[in-house]
Amino acid sequence: MGRDAALADFGQARREWEEAFARVPDDALRYLKPGDDYALGGLQVHVNWVLARYLRVLESGTVAQPPPSAEGLRGGLSPAERRQALAEMSRLHEAVKTRVDRLAESDWSRKSPVVYGPGENPYPTSPEDVVGWLCDHYREHVVQSADLVEEWRTAKPGG
Repeated sequence: MGRDAALADFGQARREWEEAFARVPDDALRYLKPGDDYALGGLQVHVNWVLARYLRVLESGTVAQPPPSAEGLRGGLSPAERRQALAEMSRLHEAVKTRVDRLAESDWSRKSPVVYGPGENPYPTSPEDVVGWLCDHYREHVVQSADLVEEWRTAKPGG
């Protein structure tokens, strides 16, 4: 996919996630399904971390990005924290878009070796790959959040 089309899809994927996350009731932001790693609100913490991680790949070809705290992931968010997390997502999303916009057209599909974890072999990664992965990531959580809201409604007293 060309860069302009990919960036348009990146924006669309973000809107899909924002719409899905807006449907999460405030009372459900701290819901943690038994056995899950992320509370409903923790999904936004995770989305932001992934954006920050891949922004770092685009900027420097490295991924040294400490993971979010388990408390943030498992504890979810308050309504005020939701607003802050959404503002941070907006900032990170725009930073990714700006970084990709500034690339020479010849660099869009050019793969460079990126080491994603200690002891791992470099993985050939292009900006095109990163934008595609971020689109997929937003959309993965659109479906997941809807399922979790339904489970929260069923699990809460008076469901």
